[in-house]
Amino acid sequence: MIDQERPGQAEALLHVDGPGSMDLCRPVWAAETTVLRRVEPGDWEAVLALESSSSYQRAWERVTAPRSPDNCREWMKQEAAKDPLDDNFFLAITDRQHGGMVGCVNTTQADPVAGRFYLGMAVAPEHQRKGYAWEAGLLVLGYMFGERRYQKAQAYVHDFNKTSQEGMLAFGATLEGRLRRHDYFGGRYHDNLIFGLTAQEFFAAHGTPRAARQPAPRSESFIGSPASPRSTAQA
Repeated sequence: MIDQERPGQAEALLHVDGPGSMDLCRPVWAAETTVLRRVEPGDWEAVLALESSSSYQRAWERVTAPRSPDNCREWMKQEAAKDPLDDNFFLAITDRQHGGMVGCVNTTQADPVAGRFYLGMAVAPEHQRKGYAWEAGLLVLGYMFGERRYQKAQAYVHDFNKTSQEGMLAFGATLEGRLRRHDYFGGRYHDNLIFGLTAQEFFAAHGTPRAARQPAPRSESFIGSPASPRSTAQA
């Protein structure tokens, strides 16, 4: 028996892929001003400086005792040695012109069966509001949706992190829930907000590799927070 096309299947595929031929020569890991690469052992100083910020630690997970240089070097070695086929990755956000590391982006809890993963990123204060996080987010989401066939991205954002909330909404995500009094920072409990973004919503908002991307929102300078690089390294 010949398999019959399910009702609405053609429309759904068109909604995801869009019309026209796909440009397979388009770079997957490079945008106008941003290039993503695997972190290297030599990145430990930039990562340690970024992680030393209390605001950064609160956005990722929680404030901890300072990490030692030796510990950070060892962590970078472990991350640099990871299998590139692992969908839980930790990448350096670099400037395309000068090649310097300006931040980091990661995916965690990637579940290929359910087709979902968590997204997080951070940009150093001196490099914020330049579009790096916006372009890095589009590149990672485009890769996970368009190359690895994941169907949903999720992110946890604390209630005080207004810039990350705006960033997730700009990507096209929806606020799906609120975990009340979920984390403790600065002497009080805070809610944790759950954002979700499906592949269909992402492609509808930003197009596929065959279409032009949306320009970065002017307010972009956020530090996203689904999970800490510390927990990623321990996984």
